[in-house]
Amino acid sequence: MRSYKKIKLRHILSLLVISAMFLTASVGVYAAVRASSASLSSSYLQNNAQYAKKLASNTEELLDLMHSNLVSLAAVSWRNKINQNELDTWFQTNQRYFNSVFFADANRTIQAISPTNVGIGAGTKLTSSASGQAASERTAFISDPYVGASGRLLVLISTPVFDKDGEYEGFIGGTIYLQEDNVLSRQLSEHYYGNGSYVYVVDKHGRLIFHPNPIRINEFVKGNEVIERVKSGNSGYKTIENSDGQSYFAGYAYEPDSGWGIVSQTPKTILDEPIRTLEKSMILQALPLFILILIAALWVSRQISSPLYKLARISEEAAVSSRHVLSVNTRLRGTYIYEVQQLAQSFDNYVKVLSDEAHLDGLTRLWNRKMFDLTIAEWIDEGTQFSLILLDVDHFKRINDTYGHVMGDRVLIELASQIRALAGVRDVAFRYGGEEYGVLVRTADVHLAELLAERIREEIAAAAFDPVGRLTVSVGVAHCSPEWGSAKEFIHRADMALYQSKAGGRNRTTVL
Repeated sequence: MRSYKKIKLRHILSLLVISAMFLTASVGVYAAVRASSASLSSSYLQNNAQYAKKLASNTEELLDLMHSNLVSLAAVSWRNKINQNELDTWFQTNQRYFNSVFFADANRTIQAISPTNVGIGAGTKLTSSASGQAASERTAFISDPYVGASGRLLVLISTPVFDKDGEYEGFIGGTIYLQEDNVLSRQLSEHYYGNGSYVYVVDKHGRLIFHPNPIRINEFVKGNEVIERVKSGNSGYKTIENSDGQSYFAGYAYEPDSGWGIVSQTPKTILDEPIRTLEKSMILQALPLFILILIAALWVSRQISSPLYKLARISEEAAVSSRHVLSVNTRLRGTYIYEVQQLAQSFDNYVKVLSDEAHLDGLTRLWNRKMFDLTIAEWIDEGTQFSLILLDVDHFKRINDTYGHVMGDRVLIELASQIRALAGVRDVAFRYGGEEYGVLVRTADVHLAELLAERIREEIAAAAFDPVGRLTVSVGVAHCSPEWGSAKEFIHRADMALYQSKAGGRNRTTVL
């Protein structure tokens, strides 16, 4: 009889266990990385969309203010034609908004201009289509970008001037030099993060009127889906790929007064470093546990194989013997089930830890935005009565600029601790993003939520954050009502309340 080499069962079991552990760990790391990547991608997309929307709102307010200032100047001219000295004085108080300002008569001839060193002066006949539009339409408007009489690429903001009898006398024009320092570039550049993110603005034709690279200003952008969407008056977010093959997380918003589209985008490569860090961290954290489980698996495989070997011997003996072996089978079966249950319990605990980490904010240890979305959706589905408190730290950027991001993180952690301590045991405190926090208050009485919001605001205002000093927060409160519809509409209502607190002077609570 031919003799075959026999493989011991414990070796087979050990190999199977090792293979299963390696595959499980790989799948776990892969799944965690994919989940983290998806969460970060969603966060960047939504943050850029919110930021673009915020800039669009700020730009709308800025353009309204500039129009109002020109209307005031036109009113002065209506009472008494403005002279050069008066125009110079007005310009000195408004030069943060305009690069130049002028008064042109009904024939489009400049009567006065300030400053006087822009290359043109009184008596210059304007021939641009923008000045023609201002003279023919005789209404306030914002022009498309064009090259003016001074040879500069500019945008014209104008308002008509009528005399006391209603006769048209000309128009007041304020210019923004697109390729020079101007109010638009200052507003859009002050929030630059230094991580590759940047903002650009296109007009209604898809022409760049602001870009961090001045060379690209006045360039028509074609084939960009985000620009096509924002030109159509849409706002939102999307992952895009530019002409150089680089992918970006883009958020975009439409500004209706001017027809401009504002796009905020972050390079997708920003995820590379945190993903690599996450992979290394998970591997290093799992390695000791992997070694420990491996030792245990070898021991378990021996515990399994040894009784089975004994059982095989007993089975062989049973074929030629009448000895009763039921007690041996019972003992072996009990040992096997116990070991399997212990191993399963270990994996359950490990998976639970990973699940908890996926729902906690890494810095503050409050619940993160993902957990917030899950909770609010669950409460709405269940018909739970609740309110949402949104808090935003006032002037937080100055903390980072003055004391550095490490100190800024410490402040965020201390604020999270205060909010967690003040929230009720049935409430859900979370970090909404950046320096923004929130509390889901499980109550049918919005007045109670307002009282909690005020208490949080007052406690934070009364606390001292060494060495930063005292901080304030602006707070928005909204109560969930069935007629509001979706969670998105409810969150938007709370966000609008927060915005009103900001616009109303900060360090206050608004309830909608």
